[in-house]
Amino acid sequence: MPRARSRGALVLILAFVVCASPFTSAIPPAQAATGLAPTGLVAYLDRGNNLWVAQDSGDAPVQLTQSGGYTSFAWSTDGTRLAVVGPNGVSLVSPDGSLGVRWLHAGGQPTWSPDSSRLALVDGGWVYTYDRNGGLQLSVGVAADQLLWSPNGTRLGFTHFLADPYNAGCPVHDLGWIDAGSGSSSVVAQSIGKFAWAGDGNRLLYVSASDGAVRSDDVTTGTTQLVSQRLANPCGGPFFTSTDGNTLFFLDYGTGGHDLVAVNLATLGQRVYVNLPISYPSNTLPDAYVTVDPLTRYAYVVKSFPTTITRVDLQSGASTTLLLNDSRMVVGFSPDHDRVALIATPYGQPSITSIRDLASGAEVPFSNVGWLGWQPTPVTPTVTAAWSRTWNREDRPVAAGAASRTWIWGPAPFATRQEVYAQAPGGRRAVQYYDKSRMEVTNPAGDQSSVWYVTNGLLVKELISGQMQVGDNQFVSRAAANVPVAGDPDDQNGPTYATLQAVLSAPAAKVGTPLAATINRSGTIGSGGPAGATAAEFVPSTNHTIADVFWNYMNSQGLVWDGSTFVKGQLFDPTFFATGYPITEAYWAKVKVGGQVKDVLVQCFERRCLTYTPSNPAGWQVEMGNVGRHYYEWRYGTQP
Repeated sequence: MPRARSRGALVLILAFVVCASPFTSAIPPAQAATGLAPTGLVAYLDRGNNLWVAQDSGDAPVQLTQSGGYTSFAWSTDGTRLAVVGPNGVSLVSPDGSLGVRWLHAGGQPTWSPDSSRLALVDGGWVYTYDRNGGLQLSVGVAADQLLWSPNGTRLGFTHFLADPYNAGCPVHDLGWIDAGSGSSSVVAQSIGKFAWAGDGNRLLYVSASDGAVRSDDVTTGTTQLVSQRLANPCGGPFFTSTDGNTLFFLDYGTGGHDLVAVNLATLGQRVYVNLPISYPSNTLPDAYVTVDPLTRYAYVVKSFPTTITRVDLQSGASTTLLLNDSRMVVGFSPDHDRVALIATPYGQPSITSIRDLASGAEVPFSNVGWLGWQPTPVTPTVTAAWSRTWNREDRPVAAGAASRTWIWGPAPFATRQEVYAQAPGGRRAVQYYDKSRMEVTNPAGDQSSVWYVTNGLLVKELISGQMQVGDNQFVSRAAANVPVAGDPDDQNGPTYATLQAVLSAPAAKVGTPLAATINRSGTIGSGGPAGATAAEFVPSTNHTIADVFWNYMNSQGLVWDGSTFVKGQLFDPTFFATGYPITEAYWAKVKVGGQVKDVLVQCFERRCLTYTPSNPAGWQVEMGNVGRHYYEWRYGTQP
């Protein structure tokens, strides 16, 4: 399966799992971890070649097949289906076992479309496509030996073996594509080894069999373009695009195969990361030995044996060693590359696969397991594009210096993760943290034109209540956050989120009355706050009244980005989109800000906390608190 890692649908051929003694399926092969928290599901085959899923901490193993004989599998990109290859061909299962084992067809090479709505497979001289529940859609008379969906899911790229003229294991193929709607097909070039699609879904990327150059072929126009004259080896090394399809990666074998080439597919500009520690004792480098994280921030390269894992910053080129001189072989990385699976094959003993957290070094063994693959990440090109659109609207004018006002989100995201959420596909959703909040996509198949396609979490509500939300009606109880709502992190005077628990049910201020109530760290309510703020808007949904300085801000106009230029518009649209409803009244507090104690008016909403500091310059008197930073530290115990 070509470059499955770049789409998240890991297909792992379990060639050496079978051992002499059969596995007893009554004993789960995964062993529960000590000190390793789960971050996602893994699928794996036991020594009897049955398919299992478990948390990557080793917890909650579930056996999905019983008959044995299975050799490989492919996760759907949304993590809710697995296509598993067995002695009778391809079957469909779900991680929770609800589908049973639904046989589809003889053959192999199951390949999921980017939106997980369709599955393609190969059987002899035919390609078949099915819907996500196993309904047959198309049968196309093409003898394919590789399949790859285009990023928009409208086409299937394929290769067909022609000849191996030099008996080098790097044959010449016909390269073509299939229209996923009509089933019509077309051959566009002759290529060698792996191929890829550009992010526009129109260009096939390949190494030409005629001259060894990297080329693209636009299937809509028939136009061929030279991409790079560097010597790629798509038969024995990497040849894949970034998750968004905008960058092509391969090793330059003209310089020895240790230089990683990144080609910008829009400009065809190249960046080369030279002399990286990459090696494997074979003519074919495993796919896991050169990978890129979903946001194309880092490349991860592996050298064996002994095994060294190196992370390369794709912006600066700086390298960091994450694992040094390990005796095991790398099986694969988690989607976010926070964890790695390593396999030990001691002489005369069953292999042992372990999952290692690269930051902490904590590990958990998966006994009687050979290869495994993580459930794909929900951080997809569609999701990241939606996050960018949301940030651009309010904060791009600030970043460009076109608007002088406080950030709505922050200058840049500081963490991107997948987090448990019961109603999201596969039970996980993609989230991105900013100083001021967190962006979420819970339903990636939803209406992308809706302002609610991207939401920002009820972080303040969670911080104050101590109830961490993991589903629409599911929560994990924790202590409320003893973190200052406003001001410097070491402030000892102003309220914390925990302080505000005591005032959630405080009576609403009457509209039009001056706001003079004060609050301190202990939650004591006083009076005598400075003048300058008035109760302005009563919100019956939460029975609280919004201060005029905040209500005016929430209804203000300013420069926003409309997708192509800066225009004047409503800053918050809808009004409560960013903040949610108020859950406290507005209180004055003595808060240390930049080392100086100041009078600050604080009011918390479901999603944000707003502050008003009269002594600040215009445009910065009303600000968003750093709720995203506060929440991340509360949830994870650290800052990234």
